[in-house]
Amino acid sequence: MFAQNILELIRAAATNLPTDVVEALLAAKNRETNPRGKLTLGIILQNIALAKKLNRPLCQDTGSLTFFVKAEPQSWSKIAKAIDAATRKATKIGLLRPNSVDSVSGKNLGNIPKIEFESKSSSGSLSRREAFGLRKRGAVEISLLLKGGGSENVSAQVALPLETKSGLAGRDLAGVKKAALAILESSVGKGCPPGIVSIVIGGDRAEAFKIAKKNLLQKIGTPNSDSKLAKLEAEILRSINSSKIGPGGLGGQTTLLDCRIASLPRHPACFFVTLAYSCWATRRGKIILDAKGQILRNNYSKKLTHHLGGELTSVIEKAKKIQLPISEKAVRELRAGELVAISGRIFTARDQVHNFVVEGGSLTPELTRGLKGSGVFHAGPIAILRNKKWKIVAAGPTTSARLDVFTPKFLEKTGARVLIGKGGMGAATAQALQKFGAVYCHAIGGAAAFYADAIREVRGVDFLDEFGMPEALWELEVENMLAIVGMDARGGVIR
Repeated sequence: MFAQNILELIRAAATNLPTDVVEALLAAKNRETNPRGKLTLGIILQNIALAKKLNRPLCQDTGSLTFFVKAEPQSWSKIAKAIDAATRKATKIGLLRPNSVDSVSGKNLGNIPKIEFESKSSSGSLSRREAFGLRKRGAVEISLLLKGGGSENVSAQVALPLETKSGLAGRDLAGVKKAALAILESSVGKGCPPGIVSIVIGGDRAEAFKIAKKNLLQKIGTPNSDSKLAKLEAEILRSINSSKIGPGGLGGQTTLLDCRIASLPRHPACFFVTLAYSCWATRRGKIILDAKGQILRNNYSKKLTHHLGGELTSVIEKAKKIQLPISEKAVRELRAGELVAISGRIFTARDQVHNFVVEGGSLTPELTRGLKGSGVFHAGPIAILRNKKWKIVAAGPTTSARLDVFTPKFLEKTGARVLIGKGGMGAATAQALQKFGAVYCHAIGGAAAFYADAIREVRGVDFLDEFGMPEALWELEVENMLAIVGMDARGGVIR
């Protein structure tokens, strides 16, 4: 019973956003005036609705699983086994992407959840009477946070004092603000904004990160009991949203949905500022179980956002159509900022495929022919095998900046013409696009159900055994896959 209900917790978190997050995204879309920002938020909301309707992961990066468990110590072993069993089952049925990799061998290990146990009765937000009743029944409170790799990569910890572009960040709240803004501004669109940021002032390195991540379980708008920290939260929100980084890093009024700050005692020699970032796909959930594993209470969201429907159909009709494979001449006519609808053959390729190609790995003649003039999607999808045929259930973009160092040689060796990812790329890629005649297109980070809906067929997969599901090279047939040209073959870049 424990494992089954924990599986349902995983399902709810992976396929459905909490109501407070959905409402914040709806509010952001309603006030957005930047066309690209409004489109990005519209696609995000469409993705949320599709994921819930189809019972699919709303982001292909189901992240690292962190369970926060409040229970008496004698039950910890039983709960850990149930969490492990539920995680393995969720991975098998496609609710989770296998995201644990052996750091030495590179072998994919499936998913290994992290469990933070707390020896404390589960009171949560219950009344005193309810909490007393739960303690008597040996209740267990389990909270789950699914946090993707992109948001982990833009999380950071710095020590004050620190030199920043806006001046010295000293050991005070003004310095904390400068440090936090420096971290957030440097991440630009890499963390799938609009996001949520949790900051811890002080503490030691390990404890600060633990508390910062745990505080992401709070609802958006949770008031801070410390008036000085509440003021600092508002200042950081106002400053970063006025930067116009916007949804997806493509421009707009909302870069952060919420900011929460906590403080911990520190050593006199140390003054850490720890920032845990969560993308708009802030997936969290909580259940309270009795001693037998029966559900006493859950906080699963029941709110379903509107579908864009005709609005999205109109967007596709107005987009410039790209049919793959595409010629160099046609690619050089594309301009940064254009909305495109891509159809035809694309290949997924992340870090390991890029490294393999650049380091001289041998591709089959069929793959070599297929990649020429094709699209390359920086993505690690979730795929399930049905009746001996692969089906992609979630397929959103990964952070493209990691692949910048590989791109010049990758384009030279493959002849690919259209790169698709998120967060933008750097100078090495910009020069390579001009040299070889290719473009980089922004897809909307986290919109995995939306992009999976554009996939008509899985034509094949290579390196699945060697690299694992996320890093394999998947050959896909797509229709009207929406993206925005971010870098063109003439040096044009979205600003």
